[in-house]
Amino acid sequence: MNLQRVYAIAARKFASLRRDKRMFGFIVLMPALQILLFGWAIGGTPTDLNIVIVDDGPAEQSAIFIGHVEGGDALLVSFSDSMDEANTSVANGDAWAVFHLLPDGTISVVLDNSNQQVTNTILLEVRDAMQEASGGQLPLHIGEPIYGDRDPSFIDFLAPGIMTLVCFMFSTILTTMAFVGERHDGTLDRVFAAGTQPSEVMLGHIGAFSGILIGQVTVVITIATLGFDIPIHGSVVLLFTVCLLLGWAAMCLGLVISSKAKSEFQAMQLNMPLLFPVLLLSGILWPVEALPDWLQPVSWALPTTWTAEACRSIMIRGWGLESYSVQMALLINAIFGLLMLTIASRTIRVRKS
Repeated sequence: MNLQRVYAIAARKFASLRRDKRMFGFIVLMPALQILLFGWAIGGTPTDLNIVIVDDGPAEQSAIFIGHVEGGDALLVSFSDSMDEANTSVANGDAWAVFHLLPDGTISVVLDNSNQQVTNTILLEVRDAMQEASGGQLPLHIGEPIYGDRDPSFIDFLAPGIMTLVCFMFSTILTTMAFVGERHDGTLDRVFAAGTQPSEVMLGHIGAFSGILIGQVTVVITIATLGFDIPIHGSVVLLFTVCLLLGWAAMCLGLVISSKAKSEFQAMQLNMPLLFPVLLLSGILWPVEALPDWLQPVSWALPTTWTAEACRSIMIRGWGLESYSVQMALLINAIFGLLMLTIASRTIRVRKS
């Protein structure tokens, strides 16, 4: 292997990327927009949920309960004298729940349980209001959490997963499209005709894209932490390293895809079936433990699953390199990247446009 040729390829590719303004938008603006949209669209807690209260409870306890419920942003309260009328509001879709305050001090809740996140929000409000109304005398006491906030937001779980998805997705697509473009315009033909080895071409492209990847990871981590006010309790350097290694592994996957694609359109067709399972199976939108038992081993075989888990361990738990999830993320990404790079260097062929 000739390192001078590797450096020349990397320098040429990096210079061409700097001149392409559209590529700059894809590299910097698209990852930023992607993580912001995910955070805004699915990272929040439901608010202004309509509920109906039927108050037959003890006056003092009911006043405290109702005051707590009305004092927050989550619930919009209306009142009814009849349970039948209140239940009809839920049946017609005008309210999400009915709270019936009973004479013995207990509370009966009737729910529209069609939306789990809405239901969870309502039940949390009921718990907190009952705790206050009973003077803290409920038999259940929830102590301070060991990790995370006492009232965590879904964005706390989501942000590390979205960081993982963005780093993986854009690294794969960028490498695929750029490499296929060079094949299409004949650049690769001229490079191979000059005696350059496939491994030198692969490493040259990875070297060029590494500078871009560093910028992408920086943007993603900055927006995830500052834009959504998510603290990093562990090492920022370790978090950056885990994301960077995933990006390199994704680049190697992009090289494999581009070695099989004859055009940019075909490259996109090959990308989508690979990226969609990553979104669904990597514990990005919901925990891996929620998947069917037979599907969980498939999830844990993906480098993105370990990366998302490692990012959560670093950001939320404050764990370091001694953590098993962090160690596995580094190991799996390294093995996956080397495997993909080996496959790409063996399968790439010069194709005439």
